[in-house]
Amino acid sequence: MRRKRLFVSLLLMSFLKASFGQDIYQVGFSCASLEPDDRFVSLALAGYAAPWEGRFTIQWKKKGEIPSFTGIAGWKNDLYFVDGHSLFKGNPTDEFRPEKIGEAVGIRYIAIGGGKITGITSGGQIKRGDLTKKKVKWTDIGTTDRPVSAIAVSGDGLYLVDTEGEFWVTSLSSMQKKWEKAAFPILKDVVSLATVEGKLVALTKEGVLYQQGGEYQQGKWIKIGYKNGVTVIEDIKMIAVTDRHTYGIDGDNKLYEGEHRSRGELSASALSIKSGGKTVVIVGLDLTGINDSFTAMVKKELYKKRSLPPSAVFINSSHTHFAPVTQNWPTWQESNRIADSTYLYEFVREAIVKAVEESLDNAKPAELFFGRGRAQLGYNRSLRDRPDIYDDAVDVIRFRFLHDHSEGCLFMAACHPVFSESVERFTISANFPGVARKVIEEKKGISRTVFLQGTAGDINPLDNPEYITGEKLGTEVIEVLDRPMNQISGPISCFLDTIDIEVPLKSREEILAYTRDEAINSNAILAERNHTWGKIMLDYLQNGKKQFPMPVYVHTLNIGNWKLVGLSREATTPYSFRVKGLWPDKMISVAGYTNDVSSYLPTRLHIEKRNYEGLDSFYWYGMPDTFPLDVEERIISGIKKNNR
Repeated sequence: MRRKRLFVSLLLMSFLKASFGQDIYQVGFSCASLEPDDRFVSLALAGYAAPWEGRFTIQWKKKGEIPSFTGIAGWKNDLYFVDGHSLFKGNPTDEFRPEKIGEAVGIRYIAIGGGKITGITSGGQIKRGDLTKKKVKWTDIGTTDRPVSAIAVSGDGLYLVDTEGEFWVTSLSSMQKKWEKAAFPILKDVVSLATVEGKLVALTKEGVLYQQGGEYQQGKWIKIGYKNGVTVIEDIKMIAVTDRHTYGIDGDNKLYEGEHRSRGELSASALSIKSGGKTVVIVGLDLTGINDSFTAMVKKELYKKRSLPPSAVFINSSHTHFAPVTQNWPTWQESNRIADSTYLYEFVREAIVKAVEESLDNAKPAELFFGRGRAQLGYNRSLRDRPDIYDDAVDVIRFRFLHDHSEGCLFMAACHPVFSESVERFTISANFPGVARKVIEEKKGISRTVFLQGTAGDINPLDNPEYITGEKLGTEVIEVLDRPMNQISGPISCFLDTIDIEVPLKSREEILAYTRDEAINSNAILAERNHTWGKIMLDYLQNGKKQFPMPVYVHTLNIGNWKLVGLSREATTPYSFRVKGLWPDKMISVAGYTNDVSSYLPTRLHIEKRNYEGLDSFYWYGMPDTFPLDVEERIISGIKKNNR
C-alpha cells in the first residue's frame, strides 16, 4: 500500500512539474557598463561623418591654476613641473599646492616613466632623476643635438619630437644614447607629448590631440580631440597624464582635467532564458553597431566558457549615433575608420561576456508575457511617398520572478537614435532608448530592461530632441505592461542561418570614372570619401577579387509561442512586414542590427530610387555596390524555406 501511494505521489509530481514547466522558465538578467573609463583620453563618436573634423568624447573641467612652468609630466597621482630653476610636485585632485622636491637649473622638458624622471636642458643635455627619493638629484646620461619640441617616455624608450615634426627614440637603459628615427609619420607643430597605456598622445599648437595609431593605421597619428567650439572651447597648450587622469593647461596657466562628456548610460544588457535544457541569451548593446568578426570572437569565448552555441546568443545594437566607434567605417575620416582596439576588444568584449555570464548565474524561475503596443515614433525618411511603410509596433516581453514577484522587461521599436541638440551631439548617450529606460524605471519602478532595435534602417524620429521620442516610447511600454498580456509557454529553440549574396566589383574604368565625376564629388567630404573608396576597390581588383561577399544573417529564437527574428545589417521596414507575414497567427518580433552591422539592407523600393539606403550608404560602409534588386525576395524566400 505504501509503495502504491509513493508511486501515485511521484506520478502526480511528475505530471504537475511537466505541466507547470511549460509556463515557467529560468530567467536571468544582468547589465554591464559600456562607458569608457580613464584609460582612454578620448574616443571618436560613431554615427555621423559630419562634422568632418570629428566628434570626440573629451571635454575639459577646470581644476584651478598652476604656477608658470617650462615642462610638465605626471606620475601616479601627482603632476611634476619645472620652471627652469626648480622641480615641483603637486596633487591636482585636491587644491593644487605644489612643493619643491629638487633643483632643475636649465631643464626645459621633462618626461616620466617607471618612477624615473628624464629632463632635457635648453642646451640638449639629458639628465635623469629618481622620483622615489625625497629629494631628486639629477645624473647626466647623454645629449641630443635635435631641436626639441616635446618629449615622452614609453617603456625603455625616450621619445623626442623635433621642431620639424620628426620623432626620434633612444634607449634609456643604454649607456650610449644613440638616436634613431621612430616609426611614426611626421606630425607638425607638436607642443606636448604624454604616454597613455603605452601609446603616445600628442598635442599640437592648434590644440588638436592625436594618438599613436595601431597596426591597422600603420603607425599613423589618429585624431582624438580638438577645440570644437561647442563642448571644447579651452585653448589647451600642454598636457600631462597621471594615473589614468589627463590634464590640460591653457596659456593662462589654468589647469583642467580631461573627462568623457557622457550621460553615463551606455550598457550591455543580457537576458538569459532557459527551459528543458535549452538556453538562449538576448543581448542589447548601446552601440552604433558591431561587425560579424567581433561577434564571432565574443560567441567563441562564450561557447568556451559556458557551452553556448553561436545560435543561442542573440546580439543586437541599438544604433545610437552617440557611442564610441565599435565597427569598421573604412571610407570615413581617419579617426572613425576603426574602433580603438582596447575599447572594443577588451572593454566592450569583457562587458558583454560579463553581462551574459552573470545573467546565467543569477537565473531564477520566472513567467514570461508578450504584449504589443503602437507608437508613432518615426517616419520613413527614404520612401517619403509611402508613409504606410512604417512599423509602429512596440513589442514588450515582461519577465516576472516567482520568488519575489519583481519584474523586468525587454522592449522593441524601430527608429534611428539619430537626433539630438547641438551640445548633445558631442555627448556619449544611448539617445532615446536610454530616455525610455529611465521613464520606465521612474514611472513603473522597473530597472531591469533590455532594448532591441527593430528594422529602423529607413526610419527617422518624428521629434527632436530625443527626450520626446524616449518619453513616447517609455510611456507606451508602460501602457503595454499595464494591460493584459499573453503568457509565453513552450520549448526553446534557436537557429542562425546565412543567406549568401555576392556583389560584383566594378571595373577599373567604372571606379575611376566614379571618383572623378565632379557631380558626384560635389563637396570636399564626398570627394575624400570617394577617393578612399576608389583606392579600396582598386586594391581589391589588384588582388584578383571579382566578387564581394555580402552575407545576410538571420537569427531566430523560438521561446515558447513567441518568435524573435533578427536580421543583420541596417534592415529596412519592409523586412519586418514580410517576415511577420510568414507567420500571421504567431507572436513574432523582428529586429535589425543583429550580430553584424556592415551596411544597409534595402529592398527593391530603395534600390530603384537610388537613395541613401539603396545606394549611397554603401560607399560609406566601404561596400563595392548596393545589393541586387531581388535581395528582398532572396532573403524572404530563404527564411520561408528554412521555416525556423
